[in-house]
Amino acid sequence: MLDLFRSDNVVVRSVPASDIRRWVVTFDNYGIGHGFDRPAFGEEFFRKAGVSAVHVMGVREDWYQYPEMGAAMLAVREATAGAQRVMTYGSSMGGYAALRFAEAAGANAVLALSPQYSIDPEKAPFEVRWLQDSQRIRWLPEVDGTLNATAKPVVIFDPSGDDLLHVKLIEEAIAIERIMLPHCGHPSTTFLGEIGLLGNLVLQVLDGTLDADEMRREARRRRRTSSIHHMLLANLQPQRRMEWGLKLARKSLELAPDNPGAMTALATRLGQMRRHEEALVLYEAATVRSNRDPTYLVAYADGLVASGRAPEAIPIADEAVRKLPASAHLWYWLSVIQLAGDDRKGAISAIEEAIRLHPECSIYKLTLDGYRAKMAPPSRPPLHTAGRTKQLIGRLRNAIRNRRVRSSEGAALQ
Repeated sequence: MLDLFRSDNVVVRSVPASDIRRWVVTFDNYGIGHGFDRPAFGEEFFRKAGVSAVHVMGVREDWYQYPEMGAAMLAVREATAGAQRVMTYGSSMGGYAALRFAEAAGANAVLALSPQYSIDPEKAPFEVRWLQDSQRIRWLPEVDGTLNATAKPVVIFDPSGDDLLHVKLIEEAIAIERIMLPHCGHPSTTFLGEIGLLGNLVLQVLDGTLDADEMRREARRRRRTSSIHHMLLANLQPQRRMEWGLKLARKSLELAPDNPGAMTALATRLGQMRRHEEALVLYEAATVRSNRDPTYLVAYADGLVASGRAPEAIPIADEAVRKLPASAHLWYWLSVIQLAGDDRKGAISAIEEAIRLHPECSIYKLTLDGYRAKMAPPSRPPLHTAGRTKQLIGRLRNAIRNRRVRSSEGAALQ
């Protein structure tokens, strides 16, 4: 293992195998961890597979908007000079980088799983999943400008969400091999790993032997064994198909009994059917199984609020936020939970922290104005989902515009 390039922002780490005719250049995904004292994306897999790899590691989730990326890619190109195959590879944010740096790295193959074209609000105004980061990052034209790729990238994604909009923008700039896997989620990496196709896919793209049509067919055949696929289908079912959604969620948990995501999907469906006590048992089990991961703490707190036990949700929500204290949207969510639990002082303090972390977000300032106007919590408060967030925003705007606040039932709140 050798560091080919190092700065405060980027490390380029070489892990050669006995075969140096093929190299994979990996880029970290979002949330893999900060700093450089950690494994890189795919590091263990490529070491075990005997594949030479160069791992490009960013210090944090900045979508590689670093001025030294040109020098970092020059180090990659020099280290892999003379190789028969060089493939850039990444998932989500790493997929963005695999596309953006393929030319600079001298790649003749690219594998991008659920990539973004950009999350710059000017270029992708529809993208709100990483809003705090997108407004924080200084987007560099030498990185996030015109997309070029001599190689034809293989791009795999779920077309049922915003990933399709990114792929359309990518296709306007370059030719790609598009492989759609409906209801596989974001990123597609997790689904592919679950059904046992990820390793072979990576090696086939590296070798230039991928049969895209066969890949689609095999993924379709195997999705019946996927907990993720059933979970996503369950979450998509409308009110009129509640029982079918419940059946899909139960199947998801049957396929992966220890998966906290499957537990949460089933709990969500049960909660929607007002079977709250059954739901809360599953929510709590998911927090234990995940070692109290913030994702599942959020779901548990939401479930408590939905069951009418908002005061009990406050310490759970506070725990989730303390584990990810730099996430403004979680502080916003905590404020809604606190308001529902009649802790208005705590709600104001939490939304003030959200504003401090993400001052560009006008929604947070609007929310604070509403809280100070003594808006009572709605009967079922908006939780962390985008749709319910929009409901809260609408109420706050009306409150400020009309100099009064009304609950969803129309009762005046002074």
